[in-house]
Amino acid sequence: MSSYAYAQNLNVTGQVTGKDDGLTVPGVTVSVKGTTQGVITDANGKFSLSVTDGATLVFTAVGYDRLEAQATTSPMKIVLTSSNSNLTEVTVVGVTIKKRDLTGSVGSVSEKVIKERPTTNVNQAIQGRVSGVLVQNNDPRPGGASAIKIRGNNSIQFGANPIYVVDGLVIDGNFNTINPDDIASIDILKDASATALYGSRGANGVVLVTTKKARKGEGKIEYNAWAGVQSFTKNIPYLNAQQIVDLRLDAYANRYMDQNPGADRNTYIQSLLNPAGSAAFGADELRVYNAGESYNWLNEIRQKGVQQNHTVSFSKGSDDGSSVYVSFNYTDQKGLLKTSNYKRFGGQVNLDQKIKPWLKIGTNTNFTRTEERYIDGGVFNIAANANPLLPINNTDPYLSWKGITSTDLYNPLRSLSIDGQGNQNRLLTTNYIVATIIPGLNVRSGFSVEARNQNYYNYIPRDLGQSLRNSTEGSATHKKEDWLNWQWDNSISYEKTYGKHNISGLLSFGLTKNNYDYTQVDAQGFAIDDFSFRNLGAGYKKDRFNLASDFNTYTLTSYVARFNYNYDNKYFATLTSRYDGSSRFDTGQKWGIFPSLALAYNIAREDFMQGSMLSTLKLRAGYGIAGNQNIPNFGYASLTNAVYSSGSVYIVLADQMGNPNLRWEKQKQLNVGLDLGILQNKITLSADYFIIHNDDLLMPRSLASTTGFTTVIENVGSLLNKGVEVNINAQVISNKDLQWNVSANLSSYRNRITKLYGNTDAIYRYGGFTGVEIQREGNLFLGKSLNSIYTYKFEKIAQQSDMDRVSQIDYNGRTIRPGDIIPADINGDKKIDDADRIVVGNTDPKFYGGFASDLTYKGFGLNAVFNYNVGGKRINYLYEGLLGGTGEYAAHTDELNRWTPTNTNTNIPRAYQGAGRYGAGETDYAVQSAAYLRLSALTLSYNFTGDFMKKAKLSTLRVYLTGSNVFTSTPYKGYDPEGGDSYPTAKMFVAGVNVAF
Repeated sequence: MSSYAYAQNLNVTGQVTGKDDGLTVPGVTVSVKGTTQGVITDANGKFSLSVTDGATLVFTAVGYDRLEAQATTSPMKIVLTSSNSNLTEVTVVGVTIKKRDLTGSVGSVSEKVIKERPTTNVNQAIQGRVSGVLVQNNDPRPGGASAIKIRGNNSIQFGANPIYVVDGLVIDGNFNTINPDDIASIDILKDASATALYGSRGANGVVLVTTKKARKGEGKIEYNAWAGVQSFTKNIPYLNAQQIVDLRLDAYANRYMDQNPGADRNTYIQSLLNPAGSAAFGADELRVYNAGESYNWLNEIRQKGVQQNHTVSFSKGSDDGSSVYVSFNYTDQKGLLKTSNYKRFGGQVNLDQKIKPWLKIGTNTNFTRTEERYIDGGVFNIAANANPLLPINNTDPYLSWKGITSTDLYNPLRSLSIDGQGNQNRLLTTNYIVATIIPGLNVRSGFSVEARNQNYYNYIPRDLGQSLRNSTEGSATHKKEDWLNWQWDNSISYEKTYGKHNISGLLSFGLTKNNYDYTQVDAQGFAIDDFSFRNLGAGYKKDRFNLASDFNTYTLTSYVARFNYNYDNKYFATLTSRYDGSSRFDTGQKWGIFPSLALAYNIAREDFMQGSMLSTLKLRAGYGIAGNQNIPNFGYASLTNAVYSSGSVYIVLADQMGNPNLRWEKQKQLNVGLDLGILQNKITLSADYFIIHNDDLLMPRSLASTTGFTTVIENVGSLLNKGVEVNINAQVISNKDLQWNVSANLSSYRNRITKLYGNTDAIYRYGGFTGVEIQREGNLFLGKSLNSIYTYKFEKIAQQSDMDRVSQIDYNGRTIRPGDIIPADINGDKKIDDADRIVVGNTDPKFYGGFASDLTYKGFGLNAVFNYNVGGKRINYLYEGLLGGTGEYAAHTDELNRWTPTNTNTNIPRAYQGAGRYGAGETDYAVQSAAYLRLSALTLSYNFTGDFMKKAKLSTLRVYLTGSNVFTSTPYKGYDPEGGDSYPTAKMFVAGVNVAF
């Protein structure tokens, strides 16, 4: 019998999961200690290899601690621990908790997703990536912020925006100063259970931002940079000079023929083209027309927008949990319009230090400075809609139509010389000390500060139209604003596992104080323009100086209790209660209690589910109450001011009457959800349904003039909001060389006003030229959406066959002839009046969301991100103005298809100069669909690997090309259904690099 000369081989199989979430971990390197032999776990975290008896396996993966285990013949179950607890924790209300303990409806965006779209605005980076979150880029100027709504509207008047929590510090705005390169993750808390930790401040959702921490191991240096070129996403098709002349001739001739039915139309038109005394054209306009020229003023003020962004970071973590992360950022954005730009300089320092095994201190501190150059707000619209018959010049203070100068139309080229500048300095710092009394019991105290000052400066030179019109002889403005907000949080938390029972809880007490003040000085009368806004004292029109200032402070005191329980990661329960006291309410009304309960059941953990295709099947339900106190300070008190006049002092009441009975808005929210994972979570689905009852809504109510006041804030409204959200992710292909992941989300919500004050069923917003005209937006109707559009219904373009019917209807002094707009007689009383105005739609989308594809082959990557919006409407104020049909103002090329006696099959009204008919803006004619499909980002990238990286001593080298806003498909006829028409939205092509040492 022979003996073995070598050790016996073993076939080893197993699966790797993560300790924090129990999910499988793909991409783990499984190597045999002391050899070069090894494999990689597959998409299900499984591995298989042949080793010698007695071999030791080493498991390594990015973000996890290294683990060694003896090889066994039975299937191995390997559980990896996160290499740095900071990576799986978030800081809320001054206490650090595990992300898995954020129960309820929570959407998350990883660092990888944030990097997919080169942008300096974090809201844009998450657009379309989380269900229930509507991000709208409605301020496309350099440095402009994006608006964000979580689960629609939940307040009629006050507080529609979520709060942002950056490393535990609550901030209410200016989120665009945060550098996306410093962010590790964003968690969006949507339902009452998830937001209950924030009580009164979380009624409209919470955007929880966690900045980067160092990973344990060797120090790391990273450099991320990109540069890009912007241009308009869309150009409005304006009529050129020749077409404007034709339109104006048609408009004047139509009016003339209406008034003189038997006259010769052509003879009249020829008289209008006579430079000697034309009623329709200025002599200069006709010279341009006869020369065949046309002028585009917009081209003279726009430019290519060049942007660049650079971030360098240094990080290192140690075995005891201490870590350091330091970064520096520079951003430069040149606007699409000349002289506009935005710069941002920033730095981030995140330090965590173990002083003793039981004591840890740390800080997350960010400083940012921004510098902006503004352009006058009217420059873009005036240039875009300027007369194409007017030669471009930089000398005239005003523009003209028909040879008539308008003091409302400031020369946009000259307006570029307005010196508008601003800067902002902002410090965000969160500092903490935490003591571990016994294992699992932590006592933490944290002090956070937001210190921000913002300066705005403006100077209008003496010879500009703005100065000439108002006889200011040069005007300058200084406005200085300061915010100092501090937050002190103290908490005790405990976490313990007893077999399969896992419990955790916390008690917290917090104080918050917010201070704001501003000072503004307006000066007029400057001998020269050389010093711009820098020498206010040189203004000699002292009687026209204006001074203004204000100081405001409000405070919030909070108590929080939270308890979590789960059994075997199968049954989950979370009970939270927050008790808030706000200085914005009077004595007796200051305090509000906001409880919540969340339950979950992961059926996939049951024994009878083992071996099934379902790796996750979790049912969730939560109910809670949130509050809102976002009303002006001192709404409970009637304010007064002292005024000196004619040698006497008078006490003057403010317009708003105090209401000591003001109380918290209450938001009662029910959320039910389902989390589904199939084939070891290769396919995951998360769905939620929510109902939100918003009661005691705070809103201003008009008062009779006999009271001495105009308004009072009261708890008078109720709003019902409900909707659904769905997220789907799938690993379509997952092998060594080729991976393809796709994701999609869909959200839908509906809101309905269920109560207004008293027996009121409608509250109208008045305005317009007379101040008493019902406006199309901003009205409130019982049973309708908060965002309703209210106006006359467009019926059709009148034809000759309609004249008998039209003649029987009283159009309130208007005359309708073939080619004119007919408003619908809704109630059929043969009269068009306010009773015929109806809600013609609302701006709420029926559903919205996004989808993405991430394809990688070896080192190459192709990533596409889309977002969409369907069903919402928007009044296109620009388009309805361009369909005025007079030719005396800029016009859209749709006017080329206007109604004429030989072109009756059209929806474009006839040309007409003069009053007496309905314009496009008086009906829902220009209420257009705001639906769109946008390719937000398309990125082609390459990740270098192999010997080159070793020789270059690099851990990461990625280069990429990205197109942002590559295309937008929409029926909306303005510049953009999302960004609007006051400033052009942009598409951008970017080249970038990510390097790490």
